[in-house]
Order: sequence, then C-alpha cells, then structure tokens
Amino acid sequence: MSSEDIERGLVAKYLRRVLVADHIPTRAARYILYWLNDRTEMLSLPLPKKLSGAIGNIYSSSFSQADFNKAFQDNRPEILKMLEEASNNSDWPEPMWTNIKNLTNALELDPESREIVALIACFHRYDQVQYLCNSVTESIGPLSRSLALLTGLSVAEIERYTSSAGDMVAAGLLQIKNEGGEISGPGGTFSITNRLDNCLDQSFKNFNEMRSALLGQPLTANIEMSDYDHIKNDRDLICDVLKGAVAERAEGVNVLLYGPPGSGKTELTKVAAKKAGLSIYAAGEDVGAEGEIDRKGRLADLVFAISLLKGAKNTAILFDEMEDIALQLIRRGGSKVYLNRLLETNPVPILWTSNNISDIDSAILRRMILAFELKSPPTSQRRRIIGRMAKRMGVNLTKAEVNNLAQKLDATPAIMENALRVAKYTKGGADAVERAAQGITRAVSGLQARRGEDIYDYDPKLSKASRDIDDLSGQLKSSGKLNFSLCLSGPPGTGKSAYARYLAKQLGLEVIQKRASDIFSAFVGETEKRIADAFLEAREAKAFLIFDEADSFLYSREEASRSWEVTQVNEMLTWMEEHNLPVCFTTNLMDRLDAASLRRFTFHVRFSFMDREALKEAYQLFFNAEKVPDAGLKFENLTPGDFAQVRKQAEVLGVLDDVDRLVALLKDVSKTKPGNSENIGFFK
Repeated sequence: MSSEDIERGLVAKYLRRVLVADHIPTRAARYILYWLNDRTEMLSLPLPKKLSGAIGNIYSSSFSQADFNKAFQDNRPEILKMLEEASNNSDWPEPMWTNIKNLTNALELDPESREIVALIACFHRYDQVQYLCNSVTESIGPLSRSLALLTGLSVAEIERYTSSAGDMVAAGLLQIKNEGGEISGPGGTFSITNRLDNCLDQSFKNFNEMRSALLGQPLTANIEMSDYDHIKNDRDLICDVLKGAVAERAEGVNVLLYGPPGSGKTELTKVAAKKAGLSIYAAGEDVGAEGEIDRKGRLADLVFAISLLKGAKNTAILFDEMEDIALQLIRRGGSKVYLNRLLETNPVPILWTSNNISDIDSAILRRMILAFELKSPPTSQRRRIIGRMAKRMGVNLTKAEVNNLAQKLDATPAIMENALRVAKYTKGGADAVERAAQGITRAVSGLQARRGEDIYDYDPKLSKASRDIDDLSGQLKSSGKLNFSLCLSGPPGTGKSAYARYLAKQLGLEVIQKRASDIFSAFVGETEKRIADAFLEAREAKAFLIFDEADSFLYSREEASRSWEVTQVNEMLTWMEEHNLPVCFTTNLMDRLDAASLRRFTFHVRFSFMDREALKEAYQLFFNAEKVPDAGLKFENLTPGDFAQVRKQAEVLGVLDDVDRLVALLKDVSKTKPGNSENIGFFK
C-alpha cells in the first residue's frame, strides 16, 4: 500500500471520529468540511454537491447558516459511510503501529494510550494529518476536546492520560512542552520523545530488539581504572555501591560526580559501571530533526530510559550536566511528587554529573546516595594519563617530555586528550601539546594553565638556615612519619619553596602548591571552602601541601578588622591540626603571623642570605665555575633566586663563561637589595 493510500485512510479515520460526534458545533463542522472540500482531488474524498455548495466560502459574508445545517444533516450519513470505507480500506502504518503496541504493552500502559501516541506520530509523518489536526484544534478547542474527538476517547480519559501526573508522562512516553494550541510540532503542547519517534519506522523481531535500538549502544570507557588511582577509595566505593545495589535490586540509587569540565566525571561513571559488571546507557542526550532538545525534553528522555530499563538486569544510566535540568526536577507538575518519584524510586542506578552544583537545589542533593568532587589529577596521575594517551594516539613523546608536561600543565584529562590530538594532526611534539593545552585551558576557565616553576637542581648547601636542613631532611625521611608541619621564613629567594619541593621529593611525595591567589575569594565563605579543598586535595593525592605567602593565610587575628578575616585563620589552623600529611608554609614576613599558629608548626626554619660556602656552591651549580675571584664571594645579601636571575641575564648576554662579568652582574643585583654593605641610606 502506497504512502498516499495510508495518508488518505488516516485522514478518513480521524475525520470520521470528529464528524460522528453529536456535540460538534455547526461552525466547526463547516470549517473542517471546507478544509476537506479544498482537498477533494488530493485525497479522493469528495463531498456531495449539495453540501459542497452549502459550505460556500468561509471567508465570505454571504452564507446561509440554515442551508448549511440542512445540507450537513441530510448528507451526514453518506459522508460518514464514505469515510468509513476509506478508513477500512487502509491499515495503520507499519511497522509504526506494531511498535507502538509492543511498547505500550511493555511499559504496562492502557491500550487507549496507543491512540494518543499514534496520533502524535502520524502528525509528524503525514502532512494532511497534521493539517487536519490543526483545523480541528483551531475550530473546536480546547485541546483536550480536540484530542478526544480525534482519538475516539472521552475528554476525561484524555485529561487523565495527558496529565503531568499521568502514566504516559511518568513513563517518559509523552512530553508536555508548553501551553500551545497544537498537538505537536513547534509551539505545540504534546510530543513524544525523539528517541522513540526515530525508531517507530524500523522493523524489530521482538521488543527486546526494539529496546536495544531505543537505548543505543552501552557506553564504553576510553580510560582505565588505574587512571583514577588518585581517588582510589572514592572510585572503589562507587563500584561497590553499584554492584551491591543491582544485586539487591535496590531503588533510588543516585550517585553524583561534580567538578570542573573535563575532570573525568563521565569517564569515571563508565569505568565504575564496567567494574561493577553493568551496562551503562546515556540519557538526556537525545537529538532529533530539530536539533538539541530542551531541558524538559532531556528530562523526559531520562524518564523514558528509566522505563525501558525497568526489569532489565545489570544496567545503569548516565545523565550528564544535571544542573541543566535541576529546576525542572523541582517544578515539574507544580510539586515535588515528580522529584520524589524519580529520585527515590528509580529502578536502575543513575549516575549524574555536574559542572556546578551551586545551581542544584538541596532537595535534590540530599537524595544522592553518594556525591564526590573530581578535580584535576595530581602530577603523578597526569604523567600516567598523558603517557598512555600519547601511546594510544601515536604521538611520540619521550619520558622526559611526558614528565615535563605533567609538571607544567595543571590541566584536566579531557584537555590533555584534545591537546594530544593537535600534536597527532600536526605531527608536532611536546611543544604542540603544551601550546594547545594552554589555549584550551584559557578558553575554558579564562586563566592560563599554571606552569610548574622552572626549578633548578636544588642543593641544601645553597641555603643558609637556622638548622642543618640536609640533616633535617634525612631525619624526616628515616622516621617514616608524615604528620608534620613546617614554617620556612626568610627573605625572598632564599630557597624556602625550593627546599620544600626538595623535601617532598626526598619523601617520595607529589607536591600541591597553593598561593594566595589560589585561595582568596571576594565571596564570604568561599575562602574557607578553598582552604578545606586544598587540604582535601592533598589528602586524596597523598601529596606534600605547600602554602606560599603564609602571612596572607595566618596573619595575626588581633589585627583583624572583619569577622571573616578571623574565620579564615581559624579554618586554616583547624585543618593544620587535623591534617596527617606534610604541610609547609613559607613566608617573607614572619612577624605578621598569628601567635597561635607558631605553636602548631612542628618545625620552624629561618632562611637567610648565602654565606661564603653557599656562594661557592652556587657558582658551581649555576655557572659551572670552580675558580671564583675573591670579590665574588664577599656578597652578604644574595640568594639562590638571585643566581637564577643572573643565569638568565648571562644566557641573554652570552657571558656564561666570563666569571668577571658574572660577578659584576651579581654585584648589580646586590646593590638593589637591602643588606648591601656598600649602601648607606639610599641605594646607589
């Protein structure tokens, strides 16, 4: 049977249901019959001549209501008979109708729901059905009455089935879009999910095959469990919860992973599901002919996926960007009934991800069984991830280049993957990866990915300190104890941060370094949160935590003029006491530290300017100079940082091998600093 014959039969079927109703207004009957009379040749559904003449032109004022009423009543039986014959000579479109029947049966919906789904599906597929539906809704209204006439159901049944609390909406089969006057289409009130609409015209052996087509292929992970070793406890807990929940067929299992874009939330859901032995399917990503679906459509698609998986074994659902539909979850149906039903009775585990949980209502968050924050992985994990991704993509990077990228780029796995793709396409190396990663990070966050500092090969002999720091390092390493804190004070450039990183390396720990700009926020309470996050990040990564500019974090509370300044110091002190891993504070302004903080430091080391022996060591390390003029060893205010600065100057000037020029450059640096014996009063 041709598509034209099917369309003719559908128009006849729906039109007969409308015209057979005794309560149809005469004005509406004339409007609808005028529409049919205008398409007589196209549809081959001719009206009797007397009725056709009595309809006239609906846009003309010369019209006899009495003549039309008489002609309509006299010819009504003939019209209904013609429409019935045309309807009987045409079957429902296949395989659409069989698919609708199988789906409504599987979802345990009343048979009457098929008529509503079929009407919307035919509205999408057949122009004349769409035009007829629009004519009916325009002339009869309200929409519930028009739907009742077209489907052959009562108004009460239509209102029950299409209610926001009805079974069709609860199953995700019917989406309520807005208060338009149409059945479907742009601006319409009702629609069916694109996921279903795209499958209705496919033939399936059984419903299981249809369900597989509706759900799509299970998601597969592009990374491995070991890539989340830095959050091993959280990762394993998610796996165990999923495994146990499915074994017990538990309801209301919702897991939330939140953090910045690209931090690996989606991939973690995939690897966790795989480890738990589950097939995981994406929901809320349904795209139809009109492009990306809106928020209500995403939510309806999720509910539909839940309905499809009800009773299925070893399955889970992934819903990305939960914040996008957070308001719809609360406001759907004007109450929280919908929310409760979705988040407390979902028969399969749902793993949610979010880039910003501040947009999610607490009523939703408290219904999560687990909630974990994901951040950029520490250096050790970045090294592993970059190396494995580069190998998979065929990007040749040396071990040193991988290590350098991991240290320089505090970027998420997704950003690193895209940066490696750039290197692959351009046949570039580490420089291409670094440049691409920097650009993506800046586009995402507005900030440049922080480069790891160019750290010289630090030697404790370079620093002059209040105690033997080389001996201190050895004792801390041999003790095996990690629950200690350090305060390193002294002038800028004396090697405080460099020593802290050196000590971390001796202990076999990664470094997490925070500056004041990383912690302080203009929003009340946000600084305290960032302090807590820094300690938690170090705890999760088992890293050595360094706070530079400690005087900014631990300034004297006696000098505080605002309450939040006190709470920030209190927060830092509390975490210092509870932290069980090394934490180091460096400061140039020891006298500004809060008195109570001094008692919390396990060790306090004061760094000062280099002495004669340290100067000799620095000439050797920075310039490979063994013989140094006596004048080059008389400086009393130089630091390793000054030597690093002069090293750069010498490279630019091309005088690395000229010891006398090096001494002269160091003298110029010394003259600009306090503590130079040649300076009296103003600097010369």
